[in-house]
Amino acid sequence: MRNKENTITKILQSAMNEFTEHGFEQASVRTIAKNAGVTSGAIYKHFKSKEDIFKAIVCPVLDHLNKRNIELTNQAIEEIKSNGLECFEKKSDKSNKELLGFIYKNASVFNLLFNCSQGTEFESIRHDLVNLEVQGAKKLIAVLKEKNIAVNDLKDDELHILYTMAFTPLFEIITHQYSYKKALNLIDMMDAAMNFGWRRIIK
Repeated sequence: MRNKENTITKILQSAMNEFTEHGFEQASVRTIAKNAGVTSGAIYKHFKSKEDIFKAIVCPVLDHLNKRNIELTNQAIEEIKSNGLECFEKKSDKSNKELLGFIYKNASVFNLLFNCSQGTEFESIRHDLVNLEVQGAKKLIAVLKEKNIAVNDLKDDELHILYTMAFTPLFEIITHQYSYKKALNLIDMMDAAMNFGWRRIIK
């Protein structure tokens, strides 16, 4: 079992380097195997395909991100139910900085997702992350209505545009791999854009 785990770890480390250098489409399973010290046949004992290797690298990080996003949305819902909009903006800004920290902790994976995933199911990662936020926003809007807080009934495409605008600074940070210090300054633009978006939602 330990030998199997060690082999998989070597394959994934080699694959991370190969995908980062060449992108998914141009990456070679043969090269991944060679640099991992195994045969191509050995790789296919553990992974069904090249994309299966890619998924093994990125999915644990994305799964954690999705889980945390749900937790933060639920926390925001409870905050609104308890205190209305009193601390909502501060909570949102804090969540954005937590997101930034998580991205930099897993910078190599996010680089794969944003810059090296062409040809995989993750090549629409920007669109998918925006959609995730839109679904969370719709839940928050429903709670606002329950609290009799007046909101504008924006359509899904309007919410998508607002969140695309808000998340563009973050996407640029990841795509161009800015230093964390510079990213902290740019994330303020994301906070401002997101707060602007919510001012369009709330009457």
